[in-house]
Amino acid sequence: MEDEQDRKEALAELVAFLQQYARRHPGSSKDAVAKAAAQHFKLKCDRSVYFCDHFAVRFSASSKSSFPGTVLGLSRLCKYDHLPFVVCVVRPTGTQLLMANSTFIDKISHSSQSLSHDKIRGSFNGTNIIRNFDGLDNTVENFEALFALHREIGFEENYARIVENTLAIRARGAKFSPTTAEQSIILSAAKLAASLSQNSDYIELGARLASTVEQNRDAILSAATSDNVNLRGNAIEQIITRAGNLHRTEDIAERLPTGVIVYIDVKTKLMGRSSNPAAYNIDKFLRLLAEGNGVFSFFFVGMDVQARTISTRLVSCLDTTILLATRVQPHWAGRNSRGGTQLSGDLSPIFAPDYRENVVEDAGRAFLQDLLVM
Repeated sequence: MEDEQDRKEALAELVAFLQQYARRHPGSSKDAVAKAAAQHFKLKCDRSVYFCDHFAVRFSASSKSSFPGTVLGLSRLCKYDHLPFVVCVVRPTGTQLLMANSTFIDKISHSSQSLSHDKIRGSFNGTNIIRNFDGLDNTVENFEALFALHREIGFEENYARIVENTLAIRARGAKFSPTTAEQSIILSAAKLAASLSQNSDYIELGARLASTVEQNRDAILSAATSDNVNLRGNAIEQIITRAGNLHRTEDIAERLPTGVIVYIDVKTKLMGRSSNPAAYNIDKFLRLLAEGNGVFSFFFVGMDVQARTISTRLVSCLDTTILLATRVQPHWAGRNSRGGTQLSGDLSPIFAPDYRENVVEDAGRAFLQDLLVM
């Protein structure tokens, strides 16, 4: 808790220093601003990144009101993505500060030919920094709120999205365009999900997953102590699925005796902490449902490390509580892409012992229809 307060105070001090320096030294060069900040905060320099225990900052220059230049390599950002990463744009008229953690990067330069899910390559430009995220402008007043959102997503999920968006620059037509028949199949998933809510096989599936968690309680609680949300989630997911992280929409696919396939995405949550995890890529989600006779559910694992308790819940993505918490993030979209979704509402009710999944067919169908017309 003390480290967190120190981080907040250090970031606030950085913002205040850079703003005051710009006022007192108009027309300063990028190098002059960087040198002054480095001396004041005793920053270390790792090539073009200045950093300390509480934040990292990249100084860039632009003579225009826009900011089109190259900022940083993605592999360099990865190294400091656990800290607030600030870009200070130095102009003749003053400075502009932007939060540039991976959550706020839409894609990498189209020249990044070697970029893939296995190779971190390429650099992002100033134009690739998202200026408004989840209704929050990317300005110093919102830095703390923006960084809190970023910490609950982490680099790996963002990287998978950035790769898809970057490749879509070259591979036009990435947006899924279902046929009329496929649209009908997608919309029918709402009725199918509603019918499963009280299905004994579906309920038993949730019980089996909960049993797997209970059998691995110590390992899961140990993994839950990690401060890195990305590493924490990956480790717990691997314990539950007994497999590596495959970067698919679903972590588990289970076929019920009726033939219905339940696609399951494992989501972890530290109880008592706010979280805004990324949910799913909309185009991939729709493609999955278009295959037919399938539904998509989340398996939530809520952990209280101090109390050493774990709560779980298998719940449809079309459940009323989940729909209320689901936000579409179009600014994460690459060219010809619908973007992604994020779970940013209150999910605590689903962990109540008496909670029962509730899928309203009409509401679920309307939600799917809205995704289709994006």
